[in-house]
Amino acid sequence: YKKTFTVAPEDSVKVTSIVFDGVYRNSSVWINGHYLGKRPNGYISFRYNLTPYLYYGNRQNEIIVKADNSKQPNSRWYSGSGIYRNVWLETTDKLHVAADGTFVTTPQVSAQKATVTLQTIIKNDYAAQKTAKVSTTLYKGDDKITSVDTETTIPANAEKALSQETTVNNPVLWNVETPELYSAVTTIEIDGEVVDSYATPFGIRSFTFDLDKGFILNGKQVKIKGVCLHHDLGALGSAFNTRAMERQLQIMKDMGVNGIRTSHNPPAPELLDLCDKMGFIVMDEAFDMWKQAKTPFDYSNDWDAWHKKDLAFTRSSLIMSGRLDSPPADAVGQGTSDPPDACRDPAK
Repeated sequence: YKKTFTVAPEDSVKVTSIVFDGVYRNSSVWINGHYLGKRPNGYISFRYNLTPYLYYGNRQNEIIVKADNSKQPNSRWYSGSGIYRNVWLETTDKLHVAADGTFVTTPQVSAQKATVTLQTIIKNDYAAQKTAKVSTTLYKGDDKITSVDTETTIPANAEKALSQETTVNNPVLWNVETPELYSAVTTIEIDGEVVDSYATPFGIRSFTFDLDKGFILNGKQVKIKGVCLHHDLGALGSAFNTRAMERQLQIMKDMGVNGIRTSHNPPAPELLDLCDKMGFIVMDEAFDMWKQAKTPFDYSNDWDAWHKKDLAFTRSSLIMSGRLDSPPADAVGQGTSDPPDACRDPAK
């Protein structure tokens, strides 16, 4: 794949990155002849910082992406090939919310009041420390609910974690029948000027797994009626189409399904957004296999060299490390049918 594009001169003082939601597989990326890197895994999102290599103004930039799916078989199902999910060009101020840098939890929830805790990773790419006001405002639709402000100083070329807490009175709770969502909008101001804004949708709910009662959502027992859902869209192939996926989910919803297992890899981000909005509990999986092969040329060949790097990018890992919001109700899966590996910690 080859694409040319221009970048406005005023963006030369900003940070520009390219984000791939999925390339199947063995991708390599170049910008203006500079090699950015490779990714064997075909399902995990990845990003590269383009800033040092860009031309600004009228001069064209050229990005090249190579995908190699020639070694077969490498999958137990139809995989598709190439750039099959969205690609994003992101431009931010040098002081900004880090990628996937917000984490919203609701540690205390009742019909009368909910405590909302907001953790934000602020990234400073300036060569000097910066003092900023970080404000997070909660919305229900267009209605402003509450807000919290914090002044903080972020060291040069560093990240800083910031924790904020606020209260929502008479919250509308998320559940599988009425999946109500709120939005947390985080802004960063320097000397009164907003330099970054980051919106995070979330649901207010509580859930536990009980040995005797099973899954408890907002204090009520809920039976999870789940299905495995692969990433392809049938006759449409593997290229992600939001409306087609919405249609699939609605058909499943109509037949009584309330749970999705993303068989057996990280899904497109849009699928998770749809599950939030439509009321599905999600088991979000990271890998189909670890070191034990299931087909001759599958990810087991890349496991030793890549699984730690890939795990750092997966939604499952980000949830467990506190770097990413989970959907309103979520479980995570780190592998599928791997008996020899089941007794050990793959991160060690």
